[in-house]
Amino acid sequence: MSRKLVRRAVEALAPYVPGEQPSAEETARLVKLNTNENPYPAPPEVLRALEDEAGRLRLYPEPTAAPLRERAGAVYGVDADCVIVGNGSDELLALALRAFCEAGDRGRDGGSVAAPAPTYSLYPTLAAIHGAEYVAVPFPEPYAIPEALFGADADVVFLSNPNSPTGTVVPTAEVARLADSLGGVLVVDEAYADFADGNALALAREKENVLVLRSFSKSFSLAGLRLGLGFGPRRLIDAMTKVKDSYNVSRLACAAGCAALDRIELVRANVERVKATRERVAGRLRAMGLFVHPSGANFLFVRVPEARAMLGRLRARGFLVRHFDAPRLADALRVTIGTDAQMDGFLAALAAELEGSS
Repeated sequence: MSRKLVRRAVEALAPYVPGEQPSAEETARLVKLNTNENPYPAPPEVLRALEDEAGRLRLYPEPTAAPLRERAGAVYGVDADCVIVGNGSDELLALALRAFCEAGDRGRDGGSVAAPAPTYSLYPTLAAIHGAEYVAVPFPEPYAIPEALFGADADVVFLSNPNSPTGTVVPTAEVARLADSLGGVLVVDEAYADFADGNALALAREKENVLVLRSFSKSFSLAGLRLGLGFGPRRLIDAMTKVKDSYNVSRLACAAGCAALDRIELVRANVERVKATRERVAGRLRAMGLFVHPSGANFLFVRVPEARAMLGRLRARGFLVRHFDAPRLADALRVTIGTDAQMDGFLAALAAELEGSS
């Protein structure tokens, strides 16, 4: 008897591919500028909080991470009941589909998801897992919200802002206009917003269909703990809370998040260091004759000759960067902003390769 053991949508799925993680042997010789981690450590209070919490690991965490929701509410001016905590903001993206998008089998009888393109490649993967139709609406040049996205007939619209992987930013007023045009939920993915000049957090307080997501992986230097925040009207937050795992955030992650928020000034100081380096490096790259997208993130998207080959050549020189083999992205590299010394080394390596290929 033939058995159908795996969902058709999963069998057909092209899984999300994260950036390369070098082996332990390679770590000592490679500068990792490919996964948008923060080069500076989290506040020292985070380590002390982790050490203190380690003695309580026999106990389950608080199911809704209430201490962290309360801290986040106080820092960002949001009622704690309008905050949800996730195992990284990626989990919150998945929970948004689980809560707001009808489930089906590859869109045949399910809901629909829309997003500009190119953008974060996890979005279509999540839609496929959920069995939803995914509609990619091409970004214009420059990267403004596509007019065709306004009024989209979709259960969920994802907007990465600043956009991944280009780093481009659309103004908050345009985000608000998009939200007002939609019948479904607008999920504003602000994983990099701390490195930009504006954000949509006010829209999560004002509009009934806006959910704003944040991450502790980038500005907070806590990528290894997997922690994210969602802000929105209570109706949306309650729906996501219903469909999340019972204990989706560990005691360690919750304690670390609280400690980091308690020293938000140190986090913001690291952000300013990264931003200053970003602008300096962008200027140097443009002086080399390269096109660099304006960035509101902790990375730069740089168009370089023979980008795929350059990826390997830079790796041979000790620098990991990211290449996306996709339309409108394949002629560029995404470069995470590291320390000033790391970026000077990267610039020297890139200059040497450009000179060698000219």
